[in-house]
Amino acid sequence: MLTRREFVCLAAVAAGAVATGAGVRGATATARGLRKYVDRLPRLPVAVPDRTVYPDADYYELTMRQRPWRFHTDLGATVAWGYWASAPSGGGGPAGLGCLGPILVARRHRPAVVRYRNDLPTTHLLHRSIDPTLWRQVPGSPPDPSGGRHMDDLPRGLTVWNVVHLHGGWNPPQSDGNPGAWFSPQGQHGPLYGSLPGAASNEAIYAYGNQQLGTMLWYHDHAMEITRLNNYAGLSGVYLIRDQDEEALGLPRGRFEIPLVLQDRTFNRDGSLFYPAKGVTPYHPVWSPEFFGDTPIVNGKAYPFLEVQPRRYRLRVLNGSNSRFYHLWFGDGRTRLPFWLIGLGGGLRASALRLTELLMAPADRMDLVVDFASVPAGGGVTLMNDAPAPYPSGGGGPAIPEIMRFRVTEPLSGRDPTTPPEKLALPSFEPLRAGEGTKWRERVLTETTDRHDNPIHMQINGRFFYEPVDDFVRAGATEVWEYVNTTPDAHPMHVHLVQFHAYNRQRFRADAYKKDYARWLAAGRPADGKPVLARYLVGGPVPPAPEEQGWRDSFVAPPQMVSRIIAAYTPAPSIPGIDGTGTTYPADYIHHCHILEHEDNDMMRPWQLVG
Repeated sequence: MLTRREFVCLAAVAAGAVATGAGVRGATATARGLRKYVDRLPRLPVAVPDRTVYPDADYYELTMRQRPWRFHTDLGATVAWGYWASAPSGGGGPAGLGCLGPILVARRHRPAVVRYRNDLPTTHLLHRSIDPTLWRQVPGSPPDPSGGRHMDDLPRGLTVWNVVHLHGGWNPPQSDGNPGAWFSPQGQHGPLYGSLPGAASNEAIYAYGNQQLGTMLWYHDHAMEITRLNNYAGLSGVYLIRDQDEEALGLPRGRFEIPLVLQDRTFNRDGSLFYPAKGVTPYHPVWSPEFFGDTPIVNGKAYPFLEVQPRRYRLRVLNGSNSRFYHLWFGDGRTRLPFWLIGLGGGLRASALRLTELLMAPADRMDLVVDFASVPAGGGVTLMNDAPAPYPSGGGGPAIPEIMRFRVTEPLSGRDPTTPPEKLALPSFEPLRAGEGTKWRERVLTETTDRHDNPIHMQINGRFFYEPVDDFVRAGATEVWEYVNTTPDAHPMHVHLVQFHAYNRQRFRADAYKKDYARWLAAGRPADGKPVLARYLVGGPVPPAPEEQGWRDSFVAPPQMVSRIIAAYTPAPSIPGIDGTGTTYPADYIHHCHILEHEDNDMMRPWQLVG
């Protein structure tokens, strides 16, 4: 029996390995020696809204489709999944690439309504990697140690179901993209499916109020139990919110503002996507604990290049990988080029921070200003990475040290009118603080393993996702959530509805707490027997690192640490003139690890906002 780390490493570098069946039947995975920096970076298309359907709102139609795509010149043409935006009447053809989705550009305080249509094939692109033991008991597979799962709400034989989550959006639950709100190409619906009126059976219509700060969000698939596969197939896209404060700062814009979607993939010999179809334990014989590709992908291309001018650029970077962390820097072969961090996932920081390296967890977005003026004409700068996989322990995934190349080969088109980052007057904000009446909640992160120490499932507070809700948050309350990580991995935790601040971290005696917590669970959770976290803490709390400070919707919970966040749980306001956009109570939301393999099994829990 392979260990977990041996399996992850083998699956990631599967050159010449036996076919797993992912992608094309009979194909084998290959870590091909692709030529670097021969393909241009794709510029993501921008969808054009229709402003005639709803008064005072932008309307889009986004269709999920399977279309041809070539990930690299040296790879054969294949197919991938992506979102395609319909053009307004008389506005030309649909906007899309073949994978990923077009950029949706919103303005703060101006709503957007999106009709999501599912026109995918009825057989999943990666159907051999679907593991039905994640949601039902399958003959021949032992039940999970806590008794198995009982959530057989998926029609048998169904392999394609989808729902879209606007990650970081301040939206009511019916437009949040809950994993249980899925809908299929044939028109089947999940138990929490909802839509504005007028949707066909294979559609859902969501409304976004855009009442939050200017920032880069992203929309991606969030379907129950197959989020990892749907995103890997290509279902992700960029969502920009603009506001007046941001536009008055003198930041690079237009062709000097570049969204970069970082992902990692492995390919079969024919150029199609490879994803493992053999797991590490008989409990879940197909599911992989993590996935680490051997090839970096940026905006859908492997090892791309971008020609730039010797001036400042604004890079809007998204880590859209399933499991991989990136520790990034810009290298010119001699030194590291400094850059400035001006914003996080929730918006601009209170000040620009000069850096030479930056850690990005899955789902992180970073707003960077990079000045290529110091690079000699004709020179190049490479986006580099040295984060171990898995993070932080390493030893289980291939390294991808080079991501993409910036070639300083374009002549300067004119004087750079943008504001130097060190002189930016970024808008200030008041950090949230815990008071005497602030409620604190513990979220204990655990993984159950088999006798070979391979993970069977991951959980929050020892619960499966479909167990009854036990977290009820009062609307408008400010709370501190403590994520107690007893596992060996760092987990990027994401909370729906809110933007929050990283509060602090504190070490704890993880092994002792883990044993005592497991005994408490096995005893049936007696009210007077739960381990008191304070008795296991070591030293005092430490503040978040400077680069972590600001509004955000995900954060890293390192192993053997208690990581705390603070948020105000304010309901999203209704949209005037559009019925069905208010928040009714109880309102269903979730929080989860954004390693997609973890959230699919089962490090994800619901919580409810109550009036």
